[in-house]
Amino acid sequence: MKFSIETYLILGTSMLIFFILSFIVFVVYYQRKQFKLEIKQNEEKQAIELEFQKKLLENSMEVQEIERRRLAKDLHDEVGALLSVLKMGNNQLVKKEVEDESIKKLVNNNKELIDESIGLVRSISKDLVPQTLENFGLIHAIEEFFNKIEKNSSIEFKFLHKNISEKSRFAPKVELSVFRIIQELSNNALKHSEASKIDLILNFENNTMFLIFADNGVGFSMEEVLRNPNSGLGIRNIESRLSIINGAIKILNPEKGTRFEIEISDCHEKN
Repeated sequence: MKFSIETYLILGTSMLIFFILSFIVFVVYYQRKQFKLEIKQNEEKQAIELEFQKKLLENSMEVQEIERRRLAKDLHDEVGALLSVLKMGNNQLVKKEVEDESIKKLVNNNKELIDESIGLVRSISKDLVPQTLENFGLIHAIEEFFNKIEKNSSIEFKFLHKNISEKSRFAPKVELSVFRIIQELSNNALKHSEASKIDLILNFENNTMFLIFADNGVGFSMEEVLRNPNSGLGIRNIESRLSIINGAIKILNPEKGTRFEIEISDCHEKN
């Protein structure tokens, strides 16, 4: 069977087109594969960088807590001890018969100042290292913290907790982060909000902790806060703490009272 030249040309052209198309398909396939590989590598790189940043933040927070403990210990052991010795010496003066009324008054004033200083040192030490949190858990620590602020301010605090009993315990990292966040939010409200009422709701469902912190104060401009590195430091600290424990924060109605909604996932209750 003989083929004409035209047939050979058609067959040759067809084979050439086939090889060209095959090459194009191969190039496209290879490029897509390389593109997917690059995306995967970038995602892995970003994941590694995020994990590294998370570890850095976690280490930074741990260093802060260690420094707090050291400072609390120094206050208790050094300053507290000196004040106790001073109190003992002043008490000896109180027992002595002193005719001069001005000296009597001075000694009694010293006693009051020393007692106040000892109480202040104890209070600061307790704030630096929340023993109630470590020994009795999150609910007790929050209640104690709110009671203390309520006694020293005109703000009314209301604290509700759902599906979390007073005996409930979570990972120390979670408990400490949540407590520090509540401290930060409360201190910000006391300093800036001019609020008369603060509500805190803590809920725990499906291994997720939900926290709502709201005040009826004057609110704030979120843009101005983020623009100013000093005023926005508190929010950034909260975001940093949440990033360590898989948490996220939403800020609602920031210009007419403030409401913070926080969600912490994978938050398992300790048995």
